[in-house]
Amino acid sequence: MYSCSGPAPASKITAISEVKAEIEIYQSLTDENDNIITVILYDKKNKEIGNESINIWVNQKETDYQIMQNLYYSKNYYYRIEHVQPKNGQYDLQIQLANGKKFFLGNAPVLATSSPNNIIYNKKASLNQDFSIQWSNLYDVNTLHISKSVEVENKQNTNIHSFIEGPTDTIKINADGKYQIAWEKLLFNPKEKLSTMSFKFIAQKKGTLNPSLLKGSSIKIWGEHQKRTSFK
Repeated sequence: MYSCSGPAPASKITAISEVKAEIEIYQSLTDENDNIITVILYDKKNKEIGNESINIWVNQKETDYQIMQNLYYSKNYYYRIEHVQPKNGQYDLQIQLANGKKFFLGNAPVLATSSPNNIIYNKKASLNQDFSIQWSNLYDVNTLHISKSVEVENKQNTNIHSFIEGPTDTIKINADGKYQIAWEKLLFNPKEKLSTMSFKFIAQKKGTLNPSLLKGSSIKIWGEHQKRTSFK
């Protein structure tokens, strides 16, 4: 949500039950210390709360209160911190309101790290052969998102080509698996040719929130491995 009139006054927030929190944690799947934690707070009217008098800590490290200037004079207010070392296998968030009261905000488990080298595929593939990509020991990875870039021939000038986004697919997967597509499904029509296929191996988990937070509060942690294949 973006605000044009400024954030809700922090001084009017006197209890955790008056706060909605949206917490997002990005963590690299190769290094658990490579992470970004972002928190956005809202009041009962779903208006962003933002003020330096409200403090948030992640594993006892204080976040930075930041204001992002957007288009049309709107602003986004949030709390952010990077490179937090996990403690006891998790990220723990605490909040202190402007009146000095401190509360547990939420926590999320660390994602298991894994090696992108465990994803086996051809970086350059043929449109005349079946394509497959397989993986092993990706641990917390549970979703595979597949996107395609399609080369399109210009109707007026066949020497000019452009690229459009092709059909996407999202499937649930396990730590070990294989995705295969028959070569016939790699073909579109004479004026459209599959150029690239991108793969995002996503690990995502939900965390635990303070039960007194307003309805609509959320916390998630996610990370991903990315791979890409070009076709000829």
